[in-house]
Amino acid sequence: MQRAELVFVYGSEEEAAMVAELLELDNRLAQGKLRVTTRAEGVEVVSRVEHPELHTLFATVHDLLFCERLISDMLEV
Repeated sequence: MQRAELVFVYGSEEEAAMVAELLELDNRLAQGKLRVTTRAEGVEVVSRVEHPELHTLFATVHDLLFCERLISDMLEV
């Protein structure tokens, strides 16, 4: 199993909670062997990704980075 962890840091716990909630909504679309979880930990948002194939893991990490950037831009955090 291949694993990755992404940590995003925000200015407040409220901002982190909003971003984590929105990222977790996208995570619910994960299918098959792909496991993605996101949660707020204080001012940090931690996303964990697991999949047996490295290329799927990389594609998912790329998607998470894109979604986080989009959410941050929309919320102006």
